[in-house]
Formats: sequence, C-alpha cells, structure tokens
Amino acid sequence: MGTQSLLGCLLLITLISLSNAGLLKKILPHQRQTLSPPTEHNVTLPSAGQPVVFSHIYNINVSASSLCSVDLEAPEDTQHYPKDIAAVPPGHHVTEHTVNGENQIVFTHRINIPRQACSCTDDFPGLKDLVSRLEMLEGEVSALRDQCSSEQLTGELGTKPYCNGHGKYSAETCGCICDPGWKGPNCTEAECPASCHDRGLCVDGKCECYKGFTGEDCALKTCPMDCGAHSQCVGGICVCSDGFFGEDCSQSRCLNNCLGRGRCDDGDCVCDEPWTGFDCSELICPKDCYDRGRCVNGTCYCDEGFSGEDCGEHSCPNNCHGNGFCVDGKCVCTVGYSGKDCSQLTCLNDCNGRGTCFNGMCICDSGYQGEDCSQLACLNNCNNRGQCINGRCSCDVGFHGDDCSELSCPNNCLQKGRCVNGQCVCDEGFAGEDCSIRTCPSNCYGRGECIEGHCVCHVGFVGEDCSQLSCPNNCRNRGQCVDGQCVCDEGFRGEDCSQKACPNDCLARGYCLNGKCICQQGYTGDDCSVIICLDYCNNRGRCVNGRCICEIGYEGESCAELSCINNCHDKGRCVSGQCFCDEGYIGEDCSEVSPPKDLTVSEVSTDTVDLSWNNEMLVTEYLITYVPTSPGGLLMDFIVPGDKTAATVKELEPGIEYLISVYAVLSNKKSIPVSARVATDLPQPEGLRFKSVRETSVEVVWDQLDISFDNWEIYFRNTKEENGKVVSTLPTSQNEFLQSGLGPGQEYEVSLSIVKNNTRGPQTSRTVTTKTDGPGQVEVKDVTDSSALITWFLPVAPVDRITLFYMPSSDPSDETTVDVSPPDKQYNIDSLRPDTEYIVSIISRRGETTSDPATTTFTT
Repeated sequence: MGTQSLLGCLLLITLISLSNAGLLKKILPHQRQTLSPPTEHNVTLPSAGQPVVFSHIYNINVSASSLCSVDLEAPEDTQHYPKDIAAVPPGHHVTEHTVNGENQIVFTHRINIPRQACSCTDDFPGLKDLVSRLEMLEGEVSALRDQCSSEQLTGELGTKPYCNGHGKYSAETCGCICDPGWKGPNCTEAECPASCHDRGLCVDGKCECYKGFTGEDCALKTCPMDCGAHSQCVGGICVCSDGFFGEDCSQSRCLNNCLGRGRCDDGDCVCDEPWTGFDCSELICPKDCYDRGRCVNGTCYCDEGFSGEDCGEHSCPNNCHGNGFCVDGKCVCTVGYSGKDCSQLTCLNDCNGRGTCFNGMCICDSGYQGEDCSQLACLNNCNNRGQCINGRCSCDVGFHGDDCSELSCPNNCLQKGRCVNGQCVCDEGFAGEDCSIRTCPSNCYGRGECIEGHCVCHVGFVGEDCSQLSCPNNCRNRGQCVDGQCVCDEGFRGEDCSQKACPNDCLARGYCLNGKCICQQGYTGDDCSVIICLDYCNNRGRCVNGRCICEIGYEGESCAELSCINNCHDKGRCVSGQCFCDEGYIGEDCSEVSPPKDLTVSEVSTDTVDLSWNNEMLVTEYLITYVPTSPGGLLMDFIVPGDKTAATVKELEPGIEYLISVYAVLSNKKSIPVSARVATDLPQPEGLRFKSVRETSVEVVWDQLDISFDNWEIYFRNTKEENGKVVSTLPTSQNEFLQSGLGPGQEYEVSLSIVKNNTRGPQTSRTVTTKTDGPGQVEVKDVTDSSALITWFLPVAPVDRITLFYMPSSDPSDETTVDVSPPDKQYNIDSLRPDTEYIVSIISRRGETTSDPATTTFTT
C-alpha cells in the first residue's frame, strides 16, 4: 500500500480510538418516561422493561483492510464486538446495537459498506465523507441529549446542525442546504463554478481544467498554440487583430511587423509616437522640423537661416559669433559688441562722439583723451612731467609751461621776470636768482646809495639815478633844477625860487602880495583876468568869462543846485541830486532796465518747460533765451509781450539740461537776466504689452520712440522675492524682448525705461504671471479590458488641482472629467469599454489659469 493510503488508514483508526475514548461518544442518561407515539421512523416506543430505540443509518466508505465497523455512539461501559469484515459480502450492510441498560436507551447504527470499500484511494474521498458525517452525528446526539432531558420526548430535533456556517439545516430533508459555492453534507467543501463543466477537477473550489480547456469554469476551449499579443483565442481558434494573419497570428501584413512600434492597419503601419516610416523604424522629428530642414532619425538638420531642435527658431549670421543671443533671427549683442553678427567690437560710450572706434578702442580726436575720449587732453600730454586736469597741465615740481616742457625757476621769479630754461630773466629794476632784489637806475651813477630800488643821492646830486646836479634848496620844489640852476615854476622867482610872483603881474587889475593878486572889484583869478560870476559860483564851479562852469554834481547859474549822474540819462527826473526814474528804468542814473525777478520753473515735460517770473514795472517785452549746457549747443530765443509774466519753452530735446535766461527789454535796451538750469524729462515708454506668455518665458513688445537716447533698460522682478530681479540693456532700435529662464506659475513685475546721458527716465510697469506648467511624464499602466491606472509627475508650480479628461478616440463626446488634488500623482479609471482606444489629457489648474494639456492614448 502506498504512503498516502497508509496515512489515511492511520487517521481513520485514530478517529475510531477517539470515539472509543469519549471524544465522539455521547452518554445520554435519561429517565424512563411515557412518550407519545412517535412521528419519526428512527424512534421506537418504550414499554415496561424495554428501552427507547434510536436508529441511524450511515453510508461510510472506509478502507477494506481495517476494522471499519465500530460502535460510534456506545457508552463507556458498553462492550464492543469486532466484526469480521471478510464475512460480510461486499455491498451489504452491518447493523449494530448499542445498549445503555441503566437508562434503557438503544442506539442502532447501520453502516453500509459499499463494494471495494476500505481501499484507501489516493484522494481519500471516503475519509472526508466520514469526517463530515461524524460532525453531523455529534450535533444530532447533542440535540437528543437536550430533548431527552425535557418533560416529553419526541423524535424531532430541537437544535439544528450548524452546517459549518455555509448553509441552513432543513428538517424536511434532514440535511444542510448549502450556500452557493459550497457543498457536502455539512457544507464544508468549496464548490467550483458550473462543476467545471465536467472538463476538469474541482480542487479547493477552483477548477483544474483538462487539457484543451481553460477559463474559470473550464468552459473555454484552448487554442493548440499561443496566439500571442496580436489575437484572442475564441472557441479554440486564434482570432487575429487587424493587420495580422496565420495560425497563431504571428504574421503581419505590414513591413517588419511595424517593429513592434505601432499597429498594422490595412497593410500600413500606424506608428506609435515618436516613430514613423513604412515599418516604424524612423524617429519622428519635433514638429516635422516646420518644413525648414531634413529629418534624419529624429534629428532636424535645419536649412540655412533656421535653428533649434525643431528648426522653429530663426538663426542669426555666424551664430552672433558667440557675442550675443539670437532673437527672431536678429543678433542682440552683449555689451562691447555690435554689428549684424556681433563681430564688431564697440567702444565705451561710443567714444562720446570725440573719436573713432577701432577694434573696441577709441582713437580720440585732437584735444581729447581717455578710454571713451571723455577727458580733455593736454598739450603734448604734459610731456609726462605732470597731470592733465580738465585739459590743463598741473606740472610736477621743477617744471612749468602749458605742456610742462620748461624747467621752472625759483619762486617763479616772483612774477618779476621771465623763466628761461630754469633761469630768471628779471624785469628792469629787479635782480637775483629769483628776481627778489630791487635794483636802481644806472646804479645811481656811483653818486648815491641804492636802497630798496631807490637812489639816495650824495650831496650835490639829484635825480632818479643821481645823474643830475642839485640846485639850492632843491628850488624849494617850485621849479626845475637844470644843470644845477633853478628854472622856477610860474609864480616863483629867485635863486632857489623862494619868492612868489604873481601871474601876469595881475594884469594891472590888482596888486601882488606874496605871489597872489589882490584883484580889483569885478575881477578875480590868479592874474585878475577873470570877470567875477554870480555868487562866485558858490565855490562849486569855475567862472569863465562871467559864467559858472559848475563842478560835477552841481548845476545852475551860480552852481547852487545839486545835479544827477549822467543827467539820469534823460530817463528820469533829477530832484536834489537824485534820479527819479521813468517806468521800467532803475539805477542810480536810470541807465538800467528793470529786470524780471523770482524766475520759477512750474512744469517740465520731455520737450517743454513752463516758466513764470515777477516784475514790478511795465516793460516793452521779454527776451527768453535757452541753450544746452553741454558744449556746442545752439542758442535759441523768442519774444514774450511785456504784459506777460509766463511762457513755455517748446521743441526741446528730451533728457537735455538747458540754461534758460529771461531779459526785460525796454526801448531796445536789455536788463540783466534772471536764469535757471533745467533738464527736460525723458519720455515714459508706451504700449508695453505681452506678446506671448509661456511656462518659463515671456515675450514683451512696446512702441518705438522717435527721439535720440542711449539704450533701453528692462527688468523682470519676481514679486515674491526680494532679490529676484533680472536687468537687461537693449539697443535703441529694439522694441521687443524675450526673457527666458523664468519660473512657471510665478508673478513678475516688468518695468521698461530709457537711459540717456546716464540718466534713467520714468518707468512703465506691468505685471504678468507665467503659465502654469502641466503634469509631466504621463503614463498609462495596468491596463485591463475595463480599467487603467494613469500616473504623472506633479508640475513645478504650485497648483490647486489636477484635472484629468478621458474619452474614446472614436467618440469624443463621451468625455469624462475628474479632479485630483495634489499631492496625488495617479488615478485609476474604470468602467471603460473593452478593446477601445482612449485619449487621456491632463492639465494643472491654479485659480482661473490652466496649463497646456499633456496627452497620451491607450487601448483597453
């Protein structure tokens, strides 16, 4: 006997032993009672001295090699009688009686032993049946115990068997009615679907199909070979998908079976992304290179003038030589370069218009120097003997001259001579190394001492250089000494001119006293030659021929009245020597026009300046002049009527400082001006707008200006970052700009201004929010006939939710929308149609903004 058969028999013997030991044995000690006639056939009515009899019939398949007949319900004191199994013909039954004499209860057990019983077959079906029936027996005996202890005894079961929790006990059939999926006397065996259609074995509730069948209930026929991924097995035959044929559907109507990169449709490959070609062997180029180049194995080889991964960008000449970046086919050169291809070096500040730019270096015009020719040059570069400051040489010690070419002299000759090659050539009257010594004329001819440049002559000599002989008493300063003799001045006489003489001997109109004429009445004068004037001209003038010639400041017949300076220029009245000027004139002598006062600049624009001023007096008109303060500016002027005290200077150039002067004009005479320095405003850029907004870039355009300025300045500032500012300087000819490298879903402030003469004009600002980036790397996994798992990567920008759309590609109207909240990165969709291609699109949302969709397809 096999090992498995031996183990089964040992288990059966163990169960019988346990029954004999009392594990399955139930003793029912009941008192004799008079019972009503039974309604059950397995109960006999008791009589005096006769026990109650219970009959039970079991069909038990046991091993024929063991003592399979046993009293299962006998009390402990009941003697067991072994049976000779060999004496019982196969297919007959054995009846046993178990008697409890004390309680007068008899259990009758009829055990049917079928043919070929007790053979212990390999799968032990009889052993399992035995265990089930023993469990039912135990339940029924327990119920009988409870009934026999009651006042009346019947053959009915008051407690129904449990049916292993997988069914309900039926009193009509005296057995369990099992729940679907279970079977057996006590519902302990799992039942297979449709009993496996008799095409397989049921093992633990699952069908193990025979060869040639498959399925959960073995209802499907299998195909003789594997149908592969391009067909389905239907009724034992491979039903091929479109584009495939053959017994196992392995042969394709398309070239190379589309290399597994697409599906075959009517002999043509419908390739999956990113493949193309007759057999899906070639990679698709991005956007088909926009028809601007050749696609070779997924790579665009762009035509001349285009570049980029998909040839979507205009290329620039010579790729801007690496000295700038290409924007729509035009080079935007970095600082220091210019030209169509940024090949030319530019000079700092364009040499300020004072030189020629050659290979990035300024060759300055005469008179200018410096890296950008902004400095005034000095003559001969000061001969490297000094510093050039604003065009003038500040010479080192020991040198001087306009170009420091000359050696300097001690103390600069004290400004009393000329410095020639480091030596002083002193002016007349000075001598010494630094011309500090005073000299005397002709060294006083040796006739005197030279003291501080003056001759102190010896006695007998006079003159600046002591060259003249002296006269007695030096002619008392009343004459000239000529060769030692006094030539007296008029009015003096004598050897030393000590005596006074009267002029013309008083003309006989008076007498001479101590050199003065005592004139007769009616005459006057030094020589009494003058006729006397009225009141002697009040000593404020000279009397000439009887008429007063008044001194300055006096007038009138006798010079008695005070006069005014310049007679008030006939532009006022003279009163007691003071001019009272006419309207519009001022000054001590009314010579000046009343100037305007309190010049005020009220408003300044890009090309106008509004002025106002005060003037207490009425003038003919006002002359307004204006000129740029920078060298070379043209002086302009215009006239304002005299009754106006305000004007507007127009047609100015933006961003330029002007010197504006206002003159009062009266009778073609100008007053002194009142002036102010005013710089016009730079204009504010207009028309700032956004041409395109993407996840990481923003393209800006604006209106061009028709004025002269140095450059544009534009910056992008992240409104949520203190230091997130990106500044770019653009040429004046440019009116659009693409800023890349921005963060998706971020708000930026964009400001634009112009720069002129290092002055920045007013800004024009707008805010823009970059587009929210969409979910990335969308994939479809775990696809079944009715469900699929969609996964993705979350976008970089923070979003409120992810919205998923899916629909059959053949029926776009059957669209389903699902919102998923971050941080979820997957979603399982179900209730799909089998064998159907679906289109899945995913977008991210933040407020009212949405990203571009990320789309993929799959087939259930």
